[in-house]
Amino acid sequence: MCGIAAARGADEVYLLLESLQHRGQESAGIAWVEGDEIKFVGGLGLVKEAIKEVTDKGPAIGHVRYSTSGGYSRIQPVHNKHYALAFNGNIVNFYELWNTDWDAEALLMAIINEITKGKDVVSSVKEVLRRVRGSYSLLMLTSKGQVIVARDPKGFRPLAFEGAYVASETAALEDLGKGWKEVEANELLLIEEGEIVRKERISEYDGKRAYCAFEYVYFERPESYFNGINVHESRKRMGMILAKEKPADADVVIPVPDSGRSAAIGFSRASGIPLDEALVKNRYVGRSFIMPPGMREKIAIKKYGVVKEVVEGKRVVVVDDSIIRGTTMKRIVKLLRDKGAKEVHVRSASPKVRAPCYMGIDFPDPKELIASMKTEEELAELWGADSVGYLSVEGLVKAIGTEELCLACFTGKYPIRITEEDKVRHLRAHRS
Repeated sequence: MCGIAAARGADEVYLLLESLQHRGQESAGIAWVEGDEIKFVGGLGLVKEAIKEVTDKGPAIGHVRYSTSGGYSRIQPVHNKHYALAFNGNIVNFYELWNTDWDAEALLMAIINEITKGKDVVSSVKEVLRRVRGSYSLLMLTSKGQVIVARDPKGFRPLAFEGAYVASETAALEDLGKGWKEVEANELLLIEEGEIVRKERISEYDGKRAYCAFEYVYFERPESYFNGINVHESRKRMGMILAKEKPADADVVIPVPDSGRSAAIGFSRASGIPLDEALVKNRYVGRSFIMPPGMREKIAIKKYGVVKEVVEGKRVVVVDDSIIRGTTMKRIVKLLRDKGAKEVHVRSASPKVRAPCYMGIDFPDPKELIASMKTEEELAELWGADSVGYLSVEGLVKAIGTEELCLACFTGKYPIRITEEDKVRHLRAHRS
């Protein structure tokens, strides 16, 4: 999962990337037009670490990265003197586009190859995107100052815009004082001098959309909208339905901050159990889910403190947005026990994550997905909890409010064709 942004100048892209920092913490980069060439600044780490100096010249595009292919040291936008590209998603068959080990590079090189055949940039982008399998919300910048905006036909990943300003999330545009409209699935826009000058369909596909359910569960900021649905409200509904499906006899509901807070509010309201804050998040360690594998255990150890007075002698329901590897939850249960919790009931506001994702989320190996191997009772024993409960798939769909969702990580049923070769390559890329 990544974040992308475009604006009139690199300085404004910098601000948008800061608003999208939660979507990627491995690297950040900005490409902009200066004279008749593309210029670039970027590096590893957070936006403030990777980008030390920016210009108000433009237009510009930018990227914050959470890797799913190509290794942890790559930086977008990928670029040369005349073109730059940044995208959020995952191209399953990138090896069919170009001989490289990175989907972002494959996209750019394949598009440039089409341009060398005499096609204009829009036709070249469409030609390549019609050949891909996977997910993308994409930005491309030319040295002529053109910005191409594209969202895949199934609409997996979010993207919104107002004039020359584009961002992965609506909240980022609002941070800059902008309004927004969501880029439609299967839509391509061409921006020149801050105006939309062309709007086209990418392909002839007109079937069911497949909006990523995990965007609602975890990735997006609560105030963002995804396909017209507010993320905070959908998470509250997840918690309310969870309280009915997996009730607990308890004294207090506590959220796992920050993305579990909305669901915990819903659980408290539906159950009548008071809500309180007990887990205190260390604001300087980042989101462990989107960290490289070697960092996750270290971050889980120091990620939270506990307010003893909230949990001591009480039966506690701890509500998280999701549970993937179980690293953090095991630590949380121990912390609550150490602070005197009488009972600890774990609740997940998403269904069990059982299957690899090929559309841009970093859980490609089923052996890493704790719920694919253990029952709720076995998880309770493993974590030292009194009970464990997950939201049902049906409950999640009802909470979000649309059936046009990608639920593959919960069901193993993929909305695009995934071959055995795709699976092998994806797993190899993850482990490399």
